[in-house]
Amino acid sequence: MPNHPFHNLRGEQKDQLLQLVDKRGNIIGTATREECHKGKGKTHLAFLAFIFDNSGKVILTKRSKQKSLWGNFWDASVVSHVLPTETVIQAANRRGKEELGVDVQFKDLGAFYYFIKHGESAENEYCHVLVGKTHEYASANPIEVSEIMHTSREKLKLLVEKNPEFYTPWLKIALFKFDSKLILK
Repeated sequence: MPNHPFHNLRGEQKDQLLQLVDKRGNIIGTATREECHKGKGKTHLAFLAFIFDNSGKVILTKRSKQKSLWGNFWDASVVSHVLPTETVIQAANRRGKEELGVDVQFKDLGAFYYFIKHGESAENEYCHVLVGKTHEYASANPIEVSEIMHTSREKLKLLVEKNPEFYTPWLKIALFKFDSKLILK
């Protein structure tokens, strides 16, 4: 069992500054989290990371019901935004500790742009896809994550194909766009 405290028990912060980018990922400024998601939003820098455990299974997380977008949906291991003082890898390391209490060495597989409405809000992101492995026990920060599942990459694809409505849109995009790269060597 883990003996670590979670670094972030505050949850989402509407006034948190995020990096604005163009649709190719070039940084063009900053805006608040609220501005980035309200209405059609503003294109901002994000990432999602697939973390593999010691047995080679990918760790999936179910987003807390408290999340403002896609609460209670299954997602990649760690998903978040990149703050103005961070690189994508630094942001993923920060969120790995905050959401799951783990340290991970990440590799950046590439990125994609997507836009998806969600009620009066939207995701308008240039999203990097990362992969890494942890030797530590992952435990859920309850403000961020309500459940954790460990599954094989192959079974994850089958689960998403069978019931796509249970998974976040960006997870589905990343899983099929980067499927052949989601293998740790």
